[in-house]
Amino acid sequence: MKTQTNCQCSAETLAMASVPMQEWCEPYDLATAIYSGTLFPCLNMNFFDAEDIPCPFCNKPALTKAAEQEKALIEICKVGFAINDLTLYLDTHPDCQNGINLMKDLLQQRLDALAEFAKKYYPLTQLSIVTGTPEAKDYEWDEGPLPWDPFGECILAK
Repeated sequence: MKTQTNCQCSAETLAMASVPMQEWCEPYDLATAIYSGTLFPCLNMNFFDAEDIPCPFCNKPALTKAAEQEKALIEICKVGFAINDLTLYLDTHPDCQNGINLMKDLLQQRLDALAEFAKKYYPLTQLSIVTGTPEAKDYEWDEGPLPWDPFGECILAK
């Protein structure tokens, strides 16, 4: 039995993809990164110009406790997004010292933000139980709202 190794169809080749290796570039600030969809300006290649849509992550004044809580959650989301995007870069550039240093800084920022949120409101992650309220004597995971509760709905989706 002969194994076929090449396509024998008569179709023409329309295109061949080429993906250049990403180089390190100075990252966006976190608000710009989450709005742009990437931490790295060198990857922000618009395929079309969209209308200017107001950024949902702008710094609006925190007038109420709910607004302050929303602002804190948005900051956690910004840092988390940057960590995820940077992880993709470090998957292909594991020796990049700039990326490693930024990852360490972002991870600490996220831990600090989660701990602060847990102190003020409720723990968002299992780790927040310890970092946010280490003096607690109870298992406080159930302190926050449930996703189906009116206040527990995702405030970022509004």
